[in-house]
Amino acid sequence: MITDAHTHIFTTDTDCYPLADPSSGYRPHCDGSAALLRLRMDAVGVDRALTITAGFYGWDNRYSLDQLKGNEDWLAVGVLVDPVSDDGPAVLENAVRQGACGLRIQRHLFYHQSLDDPVSTPLWVKAADLDLTVDINATHEEYDTVENRVRQFPETRFILDHCGYVSGTFRPTENTVAPVLSMARYSNVYVKLTFLPLASQTSYPFNDVHWMVREIVDAFGPERCLFGTNFPSEQYSPDADMGQIVSLFTDEIDLTDEERSWILGGTAGRLWRWGNK
Repeated sequence: MITDAHTHIFTTDTDCYPLADPSSGYRPHCDGSAALLRLRMDAVGVDRALTITAGFYGWDNRYSLDQLKGNEDWLAVGVLVDPVSDDGPAVLENAVRQGACGLRIQRHLFYHQSLDDPVSTPLWVKAADLDLTVDINATHEEYDTVENRVRQFPETRFILDHCGYVSGTFRPTENTVAPVLSMARYSNVYVKLTFLPLASQTSYPFNDVHWMVREIVDAFGPERCLFGTNFPSEQYSPDADMGQIVSLFTDEIDLTDEERSWILGGTAGRLWRWGNK
């Protein structure tokens, strides 16, 4: 069972699903539909996927939740909710009633307070009460505030999206995993190994950054590591397509069979749900 733990689905139909900021350059510029995701998954042998509402929709999760209907057997949804809104906890609870099983929190785009700002605490509390897995999209520079939340909610499962972009930038010139490794001591922290195309200074199979995966897997254990393709690659990761990202973890990176099993799906199966359970 292979599970893609990091995708974003969206549509170019901005009349039905308007952008949060129509003037922004951050907008869909390719097909990112659920139908295309399913086609590409089938082509490369991926069985299930988690999708996270695309940031250019702001706090509007309608597209991902609409596409969940009828696709619950292979699709799971993580939503975005305004961390400073008074009704944020209620919005999150309503999204869960519609089938969402995860939350993503980030400081960028439309919310710029610190991740541990008390104004957002009610949302973190609600996520804990709902027993949701929480993806945190933060750079290494923000990990001190992430660590505060991890300590505050020791029973909540937290995922470090993209391992903090390795060095805090989208195309780092100096690679380090030290801040990521420091979080391994918290048993409720997981990591998405989705940074390779961005961190690498070479082309696929990005041999120059395989060592980073090895150090992270050794620190966290494979049962707290996940792979994801950043579908659609045309929008988010043009240096590698879905098939190549899958092949990284099935063939290219030096991993044991047990490590591959956890990273390619076993860990994800513990964090989200598929079907109508």
